[in-house]
Amino acid sequence: MTGGGAAHRGDAGDSDRPADRLVAVPCEGDDALALFALSDGEPLGEVPVGSHPVHATTHRGRTFVATMGERAITAVDPNGAVSRIETGVLGPSHFAAANGELFVSCSAGDALAVVDPESLTLVARIAVGAEPHEVAVSPDESRLYVGSRREGVVDVVDPAARERLGAVDVGDDARVQGVAVGPEGDRGYAVDQAGARVVAFDPGAVGGAEGTDEPGDPSDAPVLGAAAVGADPYDLVVTDDRVFVPGRGDGVVHEFDRDLGLATVHEGFDRPVDLFRIEGEWWVLDAAADRLRSLSGAVVETPAPGLVATRVGDRLVVSHYDDDRVSLVDVAEGTIWTAETGAYPFGSVVV
Repeated sequence: MTGGGAAHRGDAGDSDRPADRLVAVPCEGDDALALFALSDGEPLGEVPVGSHPVHATTHRGRTFVATMGERAITAVDPNGAVSRIETGVLGPSHFAAANGELFVSCSAGDALAVVDPESLTLVARIAVGAEPHEVAVSPDESRLYVGSRREGVVDVVDPAARERLGAVDVGDDARVQGVAVGPEGDRGYAVDQAGARVVAFDPGAVGGAEGTDEPGDPSDAPVLGAAAVGADPYDLVVTDDRVFVPGRGDGVVHEFDRDLGLATVHEGFDRPVDLFRIEGEWWVLDAAADRLRSLSGAVVETPAPGLVATRVGDRLVVSHYDDDRVSLVDVAEGTIWTAETGAYPFGSVVV
């Protein structure tokens, strides 16, 4: 293993100084976690983590990596030690944290794996809709919301009881991608990629509330409304009063109020995938253009198109998936550094 000693520098508990922090990048095509110094992009080695690593998260100094080609996730200690945690089902992809535990959607296993991040053990599996994808957490951590890409539902899970309470029916033939809950906890949202829609639902109306179906049965009762968005939507960004949905196929970003009333449609992008609010501006990450562009029209050039980005203060760590590079970009100063990675860098965490 390379990079073991350098991983000590990435323990966020040691210091908040950028010089002491690491960027850890899962490289899907290289089966490794690539490490870089946040301050200057210096390569610090890589850690083998298993087949097809995609998303990562951190907990108490450890970095956890979802390896979609495995029936396991990987934990990397600050000293570089690697542990494998069996999920028992294939395709771990996205993480969520609640009640001190990690919940991992397993897309090929139709389940959430529940992991104790301290003992590094699997403590439960929760059956959910087919091909689960993103997981949203309510502000009080009392509920999880899991999108199903094959059954057109958002499953509602009680993380404390480790059980599925029921589901919100997003619609026939829906393919649920992004899922989010508003900061107040009274609105949930789901992106239907197949139908090019965003759906609003009542996040508290499933699981024993009056008028809903019995636990385990999908219900359309909690649906509060729906709105059309640009073609091939994938994710969304929700604030206290706004919902933004990039339409990758049409190069537009739809902006709604919290009740899905249309505020405006922002045009002129190539393949918008995500938004970040920095210094009062909304900046759009574009998977087909080598730039960041704000909703007001400001532009910051980047070395290559970016598929995923991680915010670090007023900067973004941008993964250039098709170009095998990662960059630190400042919206005021431009690109701070760029470094080569293994094949297909997919997201990052800063530790």
